[in-house]
Amino acid sequence: MTKSTRKTDIAVTIISVIVIAISAWWLFNSGAMSIPLDQDPKLSWHLVRSAGIFSYVLLLASTIWGLFISGQIVKDWSPGPVSMTLHATVSWLAVILGLGHGLLLMLDDYFTYTLSDILVPFTGPYRPEVVGLGTLAFWLLLIISLSFPFKKRMGHKLWLTLHLTSYVAFGMVTLHGLFAGTDSTLLGFRILISVGVLSVLALLVIRMRRDRNKANQRQASRRAVRQKRSTLAN
Repeated sequence: MTKSTRKTDIAVTIISVIVIAISAWWLFNSGAMSIPLDQDPKLSWHLVRSAGIFSYVLLLASTIWGLFISGQIVKDWSPGPVSMTLHATVSWLAVILGLGHGLLLMLDDYFTYTLSDILVPFTGPYRPEVVGLGTLAFWLLLIISLSFPFKKRMGHKLWLTLHLTSYVAFGMVTLHGLFAGTDSTLLGFRILISVGVLSVLALLVIRMRRDRNKANQRQASRRAVRQKRSTLAN
């Protein structure tokens, strides 16, 4: 790892932490966290839903931005370090809101959730199978987010393989929202899910075609070199 690369990784982490800290500071100072939950029996449930939806929107944004980066769609106008900083920051915000989405369930009176129910997949009192998908996705996304500064130490292949699992996590969160969320019957939520999934699938197809074209070009180049060597040998 070069010195400049280490500085970039450190800068990405620091900037991400700063953005998250500023967001948390604003949230607490805005008074949103000082509302007595016992004054509105439904307030805790509204917060659970809001945190879940915002977390999904951020995860969708992070997934799409990651495809923009890997597909080299933004390379001409967004420098690599800036793109990765934005990608890491949005990923972390999605993870933190996802954790908040789960922890807020402990304040709701409709179902009794313990910390173990929140953190251990498939153990909660409400639809444990699909809720557990959300829990698994949280842990997977947490590991992926933690890996951002360690790309060079992990090696590109391992790091890339780990980050490819983010598509699995995105799928699990989507299923979690569709089959465990109470907003899944709302038109706006269905539009969000539909547009998000179709966007990710379309960008994945574009990326796979680009990768296939690159592989074909490499094979054609190798064949041309072999033919040239064969001609020279004869």
